[in-house]
Amino acid sequence: MIQKEEQLEWLHQHQTKEPHLGLERVRRILALRGNPHLQISVIHIAGTNGKGSTIAHLRQLLQAKKLCIGTFTSPYLLNYNEQIAINGLPISDEDFYSLLQSYQELLKKQADDTILQEITEFEIITALAYDYFCQQEVDVVIMEVGLGGLLDSTNVCQPDLTAITTIGLDHTAILGATLADIAEQKAGIIKERVPVVTGKISSETLAVIHTIAQQHQASHVCYGKDYQVESVQGLEEGEDFLFSNAFRQKEGYQSALLGVHQVENAGLALELCDQYCSLKGLPLLSENEVRRALKRTYWPARLEKITNAPLILLDGAHNPHAMKALIASLESYFPDYQKHILFSCIQTKALDEMVALLKTVSKSQLFLTTFEDSRSFSTEEMQGLAKREKLAYVEWLPYLEQYKKVKHGEKELLLITGSLYFLANVRKYLISD
Repeated sequence: MIQKEEQLEWLHQHQTKEPHLGLERVRRILALRGNPHLQISVIHIAGTNGKGSTIAHLRQLLQAKKLCIGTFTSPYLLNYNEQIAINGLPISDEDFYSLLQSYQELLKKQADDTILQEITEFEIITALAYDYFCQQEVDVVIMEVGLGGLLDSTNVCQPDLTAITTIGLDHTAILGATLADIAEQKAGIIKERVPVVTGKISSETLAVIHTIAQQHQASHVCYGKDYQVESVQGLEEGEDFLFSNAFRQKEGYQSALLGVHQVENAGLALELCDQYCSLKGLPLLSENEVRRALKRTYWPARLEKITNAPLILLDGAHNPHAMKALIASLESYFPDYQKHILFSCIQTKALDEMVALLKTVSKSQLFLTTFEDSRSFSTEEMQGLAKREKLAYVEWLPYLEQYKKVKHGEKELLLITGSLYFLANVRKYLISD
């Protein structure tokens, strides 16, 4: 077998700086593999933010039904394989590189196919994921949309259930300048007569989704109308909330994930689990089964506490919508804390707007940085912004090394936030240290 490094290098050669949307390349390569994506049960999840956390909750809930659950999520934090997992366990190197080699050989054989010549890294990984889950005969696959929905490579499936978590302004150059434009793209995952469940979404954008659902004769299950999630209080071990829907009277639960918005993600996941069980004729989870499943939920880099002394938090808020939720959580949990904030993001993001939001955090000092990645803003760009905004620019690694040497007060924290690609670098350093 070709060396792993060479295979990964081959895969990365298909990486594109800007997303290369469309379904024909993925359909073509999956057809050559026997259409595995049409042979599995899929729950398809789109949304600006909250997809990963919703999937993390949903996986635990469905696993509590003793189902075998495949998940496809992106980007990865520590290991490339973690994007494709079964019951939380990433695909093994043996399976991953064996499948990757078969795709490499297939594309070599099809070298004259003008459609496949344009295939991207994300499209290859999407196809490989569908293939792997089909081979492993999982009970259900939770697929996370990479970007948008309508033209995202994951959108070749025929799902049993779809969901849209949130709608916010992100990737506006690709998905459209308005919330309605973005909602239309996300709603592109809705299929004929396949129920769609929506999270907490403004009425203007919800109307766009509802219209598309009606066009597809898809039942639309709405947050606040068909199911209710009511935050009770935030505790250090998670968020307490009340939940009710067509299947349940008001029941009290707790999400193990920190963040005031996590109750919405947990509620959406529970609604999806109940809907899926109803569709498949499975008995619903009991209250205690739900409680245990939610307590087992874990999703890194979402208000994740890395160390207590000093208190260091990671949060992948990589667009203004997510940044507002993060700031609300900071003010809720740590109003009296002195906050040091280290921030970086990639070039497709609303840099100026996110920096403006971070500057509003009470009792805070904001530091801008950059990181090793072709998609990152350059040092010069971040230094220029820091100068214009009267902020400090630092190199993240020396800054963290120094921060950990200094003694900090009890009411002091460091928040590292922005791009998940940036956090992947930082988390690797902090965890291995």
